[in-house]
Amino acid sequence: MSEPVKFGAILLLFCAISAGLLAFVNSMTVDVIAQAQLEQTLNSYKTIFGEEADNFEEYDQSKLEKIQEKYPEIEAIFVAEKAGQKVGFGVNVTTNGFGGAMTNALGIKIEGDEILGYSNITHQETKGFGTQITEEPYISSYKGKSVSEELVLSKEPKAPNEIMQISGATVSSKAVFEGDKIVAEVYKDILKAE
Repeated sequence: MSEPVKFGAILLLFCAISAGLLAFVNSMTVDVIAQAQLEQTLNSYKTIFGEEADNFEEYDQSKLEKIQEKYPEIEAIFVAEKAGQKVGFGVNVTTNGFGGAMTNALGIKIEGDEILGYSNITHQETKGFGTQITEEPYISSYKGKSVSEELVLSKEPKAPNEIMQISGATVSSKAVFEGDKIVAEVYKDILKAE
């Protein structure tokens, strides 16, 4: 056997073993990662809803799949309850920011169609710029806004439908905003009627 063929065969063997090990590790951790993301999401909604809700149930899977046919950006929906009564919805939406995919959580209270809050679940944004979507005052700029009107971006949000646009992180804040508009549309067209 010639030297190049021998080295090629050895390299192929190492690659196959490495790929097998990576697949094994992935299969062992996929459920743990999914559980951690679910816990992070639920903690986000507990923070967003505060005293307004005491329980969060996953939305009906078949209904979610139907919504995802039209709105593939919707990752998950949770029904917020207080003393067994439905009081709102928590919606996870995935859009693309400057650094890639980001998943955000938006909590909407049925009474008054009010946004109770926003939280970023995952992102790959630039530290110091895009990461402002995870900090104050951006997060609190959502509280009390209404989805009954069309949401708009503003550098100094004051109106009930204005969401903060971050200077220096325009792509990141616009990506979050695009997700907000999708969530608002899903809420107005589908969830509110339930």
